[in-house]
Order: sequence, then structure tokens, then C-alpha cells
Amino acid sequence: MVIAALLLLVAAIYLGIRWYSQRSKPKSALPTPDVGGGPDVLRSARPLLRQVAAYSQHLPLLGLKERYTHQLERAGLRFELGADEFLALKVGALVVSIGLGLVFYVAVMPNWMIVGAIVFLGFVFPDMQLSAAVQKQQRLFLRALPGFLDLLALSVEAGMGFDSAVLRLTEVLEPGPLIWRFQTFLRSVNVGKTRTEALREMSQKVDLPDFTSFVNVVIQATDTGASMGPVLRTASGEMLVRRFDRAEKMAHELPIKILLPLFVFVFPATFVMILGPVYFQFMSSGAGGLL
Repeated sequence: MVIAALLLLVAAIYLGIRWYSQRSKPKSALPTPDVGGGPDVLRSARPLLRQVAAYSQHLPLLGLKERYTHQLERAGLRFELGADEFLALKVGALVVSIGLGLVFYVAVMPNWMIVGAIVFLGFVFPDMQLSAAVQKQQRLFLRALPGFLDLLALSVEAGMGFDSAVLRLTEVLEPGPLIWRFQTFLRSVNVGKTRTEALREMSQKVDLPDFTSFVNVVIQATDTGASMGPVLRTASGEMLVRRFDRAEKMAHELPIKILLPLFVFVFPATFVMILGPVYFQFMSSGAGGLL
């Protein structure tokens, strides 16, 4: 009964957002192309988020907004969601969590500590999802970087320029976070920025040590006039070595990380299965009354 009530509440909130988004859409005779990515719920709630975000623009949260802007850039959501809209999303998640907490208090258990935990989880849930999106983008970026540098080194050694090789690879390789970043780099170069400025800007947005070292090597080779092919080949080899080092580090950390699930879930269940029958047999034999 309680689970059904919670599901009905979530469904009502979702349908309300969808109705409001449909009502907020301007009437147009021509169909508009779908230019957005991201979840359908986020697209549906975007008109409401923008209205709530209009109020947060006047709040003195510059440091917090800059941090969220940087995180959204790293997560690849800069054009999907702004810092003000993300703050509005946090407010919406807080309101929903307060509603769920009150329903839990009334229908399940009148415990304010559990209600506070539900509200806290609802408040930090958008931050957790944003951090997970950043980590996913970084994993995809680092996975594709060594192969991209190999192909870039081959293209440059074959006689292509650096920018031309990057353009060619962005056209033929499968789209992903790395390709999107280099496409942004090419657009920056096309609008008049130098290669050094575009690379440094891309390095600040990506904010990964491996990529920053690659950018520094390319900038030094550009400033000194060194041959770009051997430089890229060396950088690619270093990326592969770091990739294997990270894999070995994760493999060495796995036995330590698995201890917590073992102590919390596996060992108690094992003890219950082994000692449970012994305990009941001991109690049924009448020996328990002697204790």
C-alpha cells in the first residue's frame, strides 16, 4: 500500500512536469528538429527549470555557480544544462525528497531521523549523478586517447599538418567525448584563436593530468618548431604506460575493496547458515535451560 502511494506520487510529479512542459511550448506551424540530448525527463522539465533558474540568477552564489559550470563542462552537459538550471534541479529534488519523507513519516514510521536521511539523499542526489557523469566522461576520454594519439602520430608522420590530421580523425572516428573536445578545438582555431590558446582552453575544460601533459608537450613542440611526429609518438607511448599503470593499480586495490562487502554481507550470512542449525539443535535438546 505504501509502495503504491509512493509510485503514485512519483507518477503524478512526472505527469505534472510533462503537462507543464507541453503547455509552455510555443505554438509553431513548422516542426522543430530535436537538437538536444540527455534524458527525456530532463527535456520535459527544462521549461520549468528555466523559470526556477531565473530566480537563482540574482542570488550571490558566484563561487558555487562557477564550480557547477566547470563540473557540467567536464561532464559534457554544458549545452544541456546551465549552473542556474542545475541549482533549480537541486531545489526540485529537495522538494520531492521532502514530500517522500513526509509520506514515509505518515504512512510507514514516524521517525524524523529517517525523514532527514531521505531529505539529505534527495538534496545530494543531483551532485552524485553529476559526479558519476564526470567520471564516465573521463573514463571514455582516457580510453580513447592513446589510440587517437597513435592515429594522429601516423597522420602527421605521413605528411599532414597537426590541425589537418585532427580534422580528418574527427571526421572518420566514432563520436565520443574525445572527438567532441577536438571538434571544439577546431572551431576555436577557425574563429581566430591560436593553436596554443585553443589547446590550453581545451585542457582547462577537460581537467585531466594525462591530457594536460599531452597539451604541454604539443605546445612546447609548436613553440620550438620541433617535429610533431616523434613528439606525438612519445606522448602516445606515455599514455599507454599510464593506462597500464592505472589498470594495475585498480587490480591491486580490488582485494581491499572487496573486504567490505564480504564482512557486511557474505560472512554474516555464512555464520547464520552454519551456526543457525547448531543453535536450534542445542536449544531443542534441552541443554539451553542449563545455561
